[in-house]
Amino acid sequence: MMIYLVLQIYGPEYFPQVTELLRRLPRVILLMMKTNDCLRSVNNALLQKPYLESFLIIGRVSSEAVIEEKILRAKTLFSLISVWFEEISLEARFILMRIALWALQFKRSLSL
Repeated sequence: MMIYLVLQIYGPEYFPQVTELLRRLPRVILLMMKTNDCLRSVNNALLQKPYLESFLIIGRVSSEAVIEEKILRAKTLFSLISVWFEEISLEARFILMRIALWALQFKRSLSL
């Protein structure tokens, strides 16, 4: 209820700035934001609680898109190898995040 009141009071004042910001954002970022919103909505509807998996999903999809773009723009063998190492580093981070998420879920299941 409080958020509704705040939006009602400040919404008209900041609406032009918000729409200008959204207009300036690249379409890819808007798509990522909407995808994240949809994933969170589905998770909340199905699980009735926030779920960290959606952040991993959007992170993976976003990083794959960035890596693909960098591969397309790579002009030399050195830049291609650099992108390849970046991709390996990202994969390692996602594996670590998945392990951390699994450990967190395991800890929560033990405390219930």
